[in-house]
Amino acid sequence: MTSTSPSAEQMLEREKIANRKKHWVRAVTACNSKCLFCLDADTPRNVYLPDEEVKAELLRGREELDADKVIISGGEATLHPSFFEFVRYAKSIGYDRVQTVTNGTRFSNRAYYKKAMEAGLGEITFSLHGHTPALHDYLTQTPNAFKQLMKGMIRAIRDPWGPIVNVDIVINKQNVAVLDKIIEVAASVGVREFDLLHVIPQSNAYTNREEMFYDVSNHIDVLHKVFKLNRHPGFVIWTNRFPVDYLEGLEDLIQDPHKMLDEVNGRRFMVRNYLDTGKALDCREPDRCEHCFIEPFCTTMDRTMQAQNEERFELWDVGEWTADAASALPSPLPYGIHRIAASVATLDEVADASVPDGVGWELRVAEPGPVPASLQGPLRLIANTVAQLEAWTGGLLPDDAELVAELNRNTAPWMLEHRDVLAALGDRLRVHQPSWEHMKDSLEQDVENPASFFEALNLRVRTTGLPACAAPGTILEEAPLRHKPAHFDWTTGRIDIRPLAKEHVSTFYLSKSLRCRQCPVTDRCEGIHINMVRKQGLKLCVPLEAGPWADDAQAQLLARYPTPPTRVHTGQPTQPGPPSLPGFAQPEGAVIDPLAQVAMRLKAQSKARTKARMEGLPMPAKPYTPRSVS
Repeated sequence: MTSTSPSAEQMLEREKIANRKKHWVRAVTACNSKCLFCLDADTPRNVYLPDEEVKAELLRGREELDADKVIISGGEATLHPSFFEFVRYAKSIGYDRVQTVTNGTRFSNRAYYKKAMEAGLGEITFSLHGHTPALHDYLTQTPNAFKQLMKGMIRAIRDPWGPIVNVDIVINKQNVAVLDKIIEVAASVGVREFDLLHVIPQSNAYTNREEMFYDVSNHIDVLHKVFKLNRHPGFVIWTNRFPVDYLEGLEDLIQDPHKMLDEVNGRRFMVRNYLDTGKALDCREPDRCEHCFIEPFCTTMDRTMQAQNEERFELWDVGEWTADAASALPSPLPYGIHRIAASVATLDEVADASVPDGVGWELRVAEPGPVPASLQGPLRLIANTVAQLEAWTGGLLPDDAELVAELNRNTAPWMLEHRDVLAALGDRLRVHQPSWEHMKDSLEQDVENPASFFEALNLRVRTTGLPACAAPGTILEEAPLRHKPAHFDWTTGRIDIRPLAKEHVSTFYLSKSLRCRQCPVTDRCEGIHINMVRKQGLKLCVPLEAGPWADDAQAQLLARYPTPPTRVHTGQPTQPGPPSLPGFAQPEGAVIDPLAQVAMRLKAQSKARTKARMEGLPMPAKPYTPRSVS
């Protein structure tokens, strides 16, 4: 077995697979297992969603999300009497692959399995949580579960025209020590792809936390043994919700950060209500949040809402400057915004733009030239190419304008060669490390080891986008807060959930090494962007050692944060729903999860039938219940 780290091409291929457009559609909340770690046990139980609602959601995935893969899920989706019809319908509307995640019970029946294949099911993920019947059946609280799962899984693997087969395992306190043995059992029958899910504090998993939660550091040997199977050409290992700081040396296994979008989507109604009304997510408890995969997003959401409420945003980032962008500027600019950020071909495009008094600009200019005298407001120019740096430092930068030099593989050598030119700009210069939504951009753009760059530059420049260990000798600052039109739903004037989640991934998804716990500024530092870490490794995180820079950095960060910044898991207070964009009303109230609406409707129908039966009245329509399935 090889231990060679994957190449950049292999990592990009994994990212491509992970980012395939896919859509999760729930068919039922019913399940014939009672897993101790179940994340859905607190949803309305035993709901079989009506066919038309499931099909509408399947269609939405194609028409609105452009997904070409769908996962029909539950509960246990195979319990739905229309499961085969859903698979057929999904194929008929253009999904390239239909997948389900299952406990395997139904597929142990040959006839059921055959019907699923005939309908077009293309991928089955079997949930295997123990290497023995005793362990698996205990974790699922279901007698005979292991035997049925293995029977169904072996049938699918041995079918020469069968589906893609893989296994997911929820890693928890009961099975972590034998994780390698679980893999061995599945591999012995032909499974080669595994999704390893770290237990998170939701529903049953939190209720049973004494049995479920474990100290990762106590089991790092067996975990890394299994993770390293991904280096074997015959195996594919995915980690799911696994803490990043325990993956040093195996950064290629850090889950693609876009998984956060799926996790947030699964809680979208709670998120919507928090953004609109300030009603906290039902799961918000600090001792839960410290174990939760989406805690970083929740912290970003809190901070975004707080900045809106306190009017601390600086930039309205319209992207490319067009007539439509100009006409769509909110009036007045909300949330404290006092600069417009835009990309232009030349400065003449905005020379005569009409903007509110005192509003400034942050501009990316493809063809640098003289600054028109008619350009209103304070000016900040962004340089991310050598040509732009040469122009703005060669006499075209007005004395009262600011220059932001973005650090990348092209600009870094130029800046090292022109230290004297940069020094002459003084505090009008800021060097910024961009972050990227996708790792491919980090691979193409980021310099190797930014700390080495700043050590060679040896200038006390203002910096943003990097922690103290990666920008030694500099003046550490926070990047200005920016909002974008794309962050909002322009039918309501409210923050849109998915763009906010993507902004979190591209900008605020940071990570640290376990070694960072020894750093004197760790409580005032949130780390390095996830895609730089995925590309260059957690080795970039170097705890500051006693000396002048450690003292300097600590003094700077203490001045910026007299008390350490709070996060959701450290007790950050909830925020009230921030104001809508100008011209839009505040939300009238909370939204209701359609799943809860279905459950309430079915419950009401059932009660009405019971009452009618007891009072001898005509029976109302029968509620939707599952038909028998052969």
